Amino acid sequence: MNTHARRREGGFTLVELIVTISILTVLAGILIPSVNSYIDKGNSSKASADLREVANVFNKYKVDTGVWPTDNDATKISNGKSDLKGFKGLYNNSINRPNWDGPYLNEGVMIDGAMHIASFNEEEGRGDGLVDPWGNVYRVYSFRDGHNGTTGAMILSCAGKNGKFETKSDDLFGVKASGDDVLQLVTYNVN
Repeated sequence: MNTHARRREGGFTLVELIVTISILTVLAGILIPSVNSYIDKGNSSKASADLREVANVFNKYKVDTGVWPTDNDATKISNGKSDLKGFKGLYNNSINRPNWDGPYLNEGVMIDGAMHIASFNEEEGRGDGLVDPWGNVYRVYSFRDGHNGTTGAMILSCAGKNGKFETKSDDLFGVKASGDDVLQLVTYNVN
């Protein structure tokens, strides 16, 4: 009986297994970066959508009440940056703003009996509420006085996948993101 004429029984030979594993490894090496890139783009798009929503909410609040929302319920915004955490006035009218027509946001986190946009847990290194897709808290930048005679600006920002805010102050005002930051203009008129 010819050994080559024998019918093969089930299973793979070692060579077939090595070839199959090699092909799968090459395919994984090609597909994984593409999938990661797709996920990163999706996360950036989600951050952009969140920031657009918050910008719209801030503008609606301003139209209704005549003032911009602030984290500390002050009448006027101050220069600087702050994490987009508190802003309780977007959820209830505890300071009795005339024409308040909220709640302006549905998403947030309850802290000590009051809604806030977000919170950040230092131990876990992650935020709750309206946070970016990577678990970081968004940030709001306020400029009372602008460049070239403008009356200031309010910009929302996401630090992106790397979690580091890389956009410089002058570029913020021009809404020119650096690195993987995501920016959203709220207004160029903060008065």
